[in-house]
Amino acid sequence: MLKLALLFTLSGVEGLALLPQDKKKEEVARWMATDLGPVFSTTMNVKGAVPKAIAIRVGPDAAVCYDEDLGRIAGGWTGGFVKIAPDRDALLGNDNILGALKFSTPERPGWDFPDTREGAKRKGGPLPRGTVRYRGLYMHGAKVVLKWDVGTAQVLEHPGFASDAFTRSFVVKGLDAPRKLLVASKGVKVAVVGAPKVVEAEDAIWVEVPAGDSKFAVAVGGDAGEAVDVEALTKGGPRTWTETLETKGARGADDGPWAIDTLTPPFENPWKSILHFGGHDFYADGAAAVCTMEGDVWKVTGIDDGLEKLRWQRIATGLYHPLGLRIVKDVVYVACRDQIARLHDLNGDGQIDFYECFNNDVHVGTNSHEFMTCLETDPAGNFFTIKGTNDGQTIHDSSVLKISADGAKLERFATGFRWPNGLGMSPDGRVTAADQQGTYMPSSRLDWIDPGGFYGYLYSHHREKAPETYDGPLCWIPHGVDNSSGGQMWVEGKKWGPLEGRLLHLSYGKCVMFLVLDEKVGDVRQGGVVQFPLPPFQTGAMRGRFRDGQLFVSGLRGWQTSGVKDGALQRVRYTGKKIYLPVGLNALKTGVRLTFLEPLAATAAEPGNWSASRWNYRWSKEYGSPHFSVENPKKQGEDAVEIKAVKLSDDRRSATLLIDDMKPVMQMKIGYTLSAADGAPVKGAVYHTIHALGE
Repeated sequence: MLKLALLFTLSGVEGLALLPQDKKKEEVARWMATDLGPVFSTTMNVKGAVPKAIAIRVGPDAAVCYDEDLGRIAGGWTGGFVKIAPDRDALLGNDNILGALKFSTPERPGWDFPDTREGAKRKGGPLPRGTVRYRGLYMHGAKVVLKWDVGTAQVLEHPGFASDAFTRSFVVKGLDAPRKLLVASKGVKVAVVGAPKVVEAEDAIWVEVPAGDSKFAVAVGGDAGEAVDVEALTKGGPRTWTETLETKGARGADDGPWAIDTLTPPFENPWKSILHFGGHDFYADGAAAVCTMEGDVWKVTGIDDGLEKLRWQRIATGLYHPLGLRIVKDVVYVACRDQIARLHDLNGDGQIDFYECFNNDVHVGTNSHEFMTCLETDPAGNFFTIKGTNDGQTIHDSSVLKISADGAKLERFATGFRWPNGLGMSPDGRVTAADQQGTYMPSSRLDWIDPGGFYGYLYSHHREKAPETYDGPLCWIPHGVDNSSGGQMWVEGKKWGPLEGRLLHLSYGKCVMFLVLDEKVGDVRQGGVVQFPLPPFQTGAMRGRFRDGQLFVSGLRGWQTSGVKDGALQRVRYTGKKIYLPVGLNALKTGVRLTFLEPLAATAAEPGNWSASRWNYRWSKEYGSPHFSVENPKKQGEDAVEIKAVKLSDDRRSATLLIDDMKPVMQMKIGYTLSAADGAPVKGAVYHTIHALGE
């Protein structure tokens, strides 16, 4: 059976033809119509692929590309800016220059340091500290300044274009020794203003920069002209996105325990920005910051009970696929594909002026699925994110990544993930993650993550010897129940009903939310999920944050999700009504016990009001797994489980289903059609995994 392409689910090749050509053109046209701003970060082809590319407009019809890892200018062109790749709603693929390439540089460090990087299948990541390191960029209107460490020196660089020449103006402070700066491949005209002199070596043109402090300018293709006052462009510039947009939110119906309110996004905006939301968090004053996969960050104010007057301000642009956002001490951190960026408003006008590179140690290849999703912090202030696979192309693929609180260190925390779009952090620092069906991933799975753990995707195990098995999940989730997982979060405070401290799980594919029912049997943690009685979210549910006791969920619509909007920011508000969900699950040697918040009617003791079935999956290189009988492992299908009797607790909040042949199983489904003691219907299903049986 043809497997439909799912966001963060299939490989970069499979499924491309499933998107109609007119749809591809439509999505590319939307991107190309967007006012992207002066910077666009991506993976880009400039005489070879640049995994961490920073494309910068330097004139109305001219642009350059920098290689963030190597600290070099990769090339310059005229005739346009960036040509967006069409793959999967224009959210995948390596982009190209739009126009004619006028010069390029060889793939080597931008200053004369050796390339000592290591990698899995190719060199990757930034150059070592103490050589050339990207530190961020300043935006001053349409002008851009890049900040670098070069040895012990701090270097500011402003690219420009004048009189058909590509210019670079520099301020160098504290260079420890004379260094050579890579300018272009041989065969182009190079001019300088200031101390350096032009030299040719091997296949490239360099300029020699003296030790100490210096200011100079370099031009490719013409005369250098006068050096720009670069430092003046680093003090905070004027607002580029001057309009603040107003929308009116919509409160959901209060006819259940929770209502879904919608913070209406400004889909129609002056810049034609596409609002595929990738993450959000809150400032101390209650305003929200929301990032989009297209590279924006928006600030949202006016978030009150009625949502009558929401104000949206575009505050940052040009980031590379930001799919996670965290605010720490009122400073925004964004998890992008190339880095974690820390955003600064230098002059207090509400727009980001300095895009600081907090950490870019992550290795990025050219696989178009190498998303870095979610951004969480533990109680010690360390950051956590999770990265999709590139089948071992780099040393960080398929991994939960931990970044120290000061941004100085990145380490692999756990491995074996395929296309994860879900991560969570408990109040006491426990990491969770979720993955989706695919190769070596039989079905969606929800995990409690242990340091050094391996979670199933064999092509990226990052071990000397391939493991023969994997760390088991907290629970498997059937593909039809959650075909593409989102993130997790813990309920904060008492305003959200009697679920304080409980774990929640989001589904991107189904646009729904689950309550996680977990237990420990000895040292083994296991559990299951039950879906909340809510209408679906407007888009794929990916990120959740609590604010003022209520849950805010954001996400996007990519391919093959049931979402109907590009993006959504919605509030799940507790109404105070009774909750008829199970909140406890125990796998016993004698059966299964479910505990509910509200007492059940006496008829819950009738076995006919319950159903049970179970099955296993097969871990293999095949895409996903059929259901396999527990009794006959070679046979596909599910086994019905006989419920001999049901015992209710004295308060009728717990029901123990007596089952003769309980055993560990990858997937068990408990269905129920009941009534509460007050007559309310109680209907649903729990999907759980049994690793061990309790007493």
